[in-house]
Amino acid sequence: MKKAVGLTVGIICLAASIGAQATNVAQLVVRGTITPAACNLSLGGGGIIDYGTIRSGELSQTAFNPREEKTTSVAVNCGTTPAKFALAVTDLQAGSKVTGILGAGYTEAQNFGLGAVSSRRTGGYSVTLRDLRSSGVVLNPIMRVSTGAWQNSDGKVAQAPSQYSWRNGSTVTPASISQLTGVIAVKAVINRAQDLDLTRDVTLDGRATLVLSYI
Repeated sequence: MKKAVGLTVGIICLAASIGAQATNVAQLVVRGTITPAACNLSLGGGGIIDYGTIRSGELSQTAFNPREEKTTSVAVNCGTTPAKFALAVTDLQAGSKVTGILGAGYTEAQNFGLGAVSSRRTGGYSVTLRDLRSSGVVLNPIMRVSTGAWQNSDGKVAQAPSQYSWRNGSTVTPASISQLTGVIAVKAVINRAQDLDLTRDVTLDGRATLVLSYI
């Protein structure tokens, strides 16, 4: 949607009545509201990554159990009005993550929890941004922590307060774009079988919120 600018000019008129004291002062009030572009964020398949049924006999008793990578699409549409925006991801199951489960190349800030069953933690998963484009132009991911300086990113997503955006040039600053398409890649890793309650069904219950904010 286009930026909306509303402008109201209010004039308090001079008024005088017979027998009342005249005034030679009036107030001019100028009001308005400038709103940012209204951008819509959407995920393919309702944002659901489904690993289906996993047989407990497939799981290692003593080692972490990585599963195949799965993907879904991500899109941002701001109509015809370019905007600079950033994406932050909050882990709603942060209390259930298993330390070190993602292995080398990942930090704990990039480790999202898969929930817990019978107080036993199910595992973790990573989130990666890939193939970012705007009107066919390739974009490169960048990130910052809170309001810090922007820096280049490999696309691996860390939890809020980290923010992710994208550049379309050599300068590490967010690009002003009206549309974005890309891929979110998720890779789940299940905990050691010896640390799970396999006397009952164990549900993979990873949940996170993606929040789009204007810069």
